[in-house]
Amino acid sequence: MEQHGYWFLRDSQNRREYWQADVAALRSFYQMTKEQLVPLEEAARKVVTRTAPAPASVPARTEAAAPLVPRSPAPFERLEEQIHMLARHVQRQEDAQMALLERLEKQEAYIRSSLKERDRRLTKAMRDILETKAQIARMQDEKRKTTICHKLFRIT
Repeated sequence: MEQHGYWFLRDSQNRREYWQADVAALRSFYQMTKEQLVPLEEAARKVVTRTAPAPASVPARTEAAAPLVPRSPAPFERLEEQIHMLARHVQRQEDAQMALLERLEKQEAYIRSSLKERDRRLTKAMRDILETKAQIARMQDEKRKTTICHKLFRIT
């Protein structure tokens, strides 16, 4: 609404002070945007043209009159505390994520080494099987040759 010319009174620390007229304008803006589904820009223009006095024409507010919603530093301190709590939580999450990544890398290394060892053992087993088959084939071949020799020459 301030972009369209609505003027809020501000204190010495540049915080807005909300008066009854400001609350009425904000309620009107809320009704237009949420209940009547008027686009934000158009609702802001309508509220400003209906209710907002220009800064030059605003009468001076007396010291005795207090703003409707006083601004105190307590909400900001609570917000800062919540932000710090969230930052600590995010840091803990990042630490946990890094620990998980480390653990995952260790597991991957273990799996790779286990697979290499398994492949080595399988290769050795295959060589042993092939050597055993070759030995069996040689033995059968020798047996066949000796049997043929025995049959042909009747060697005892």
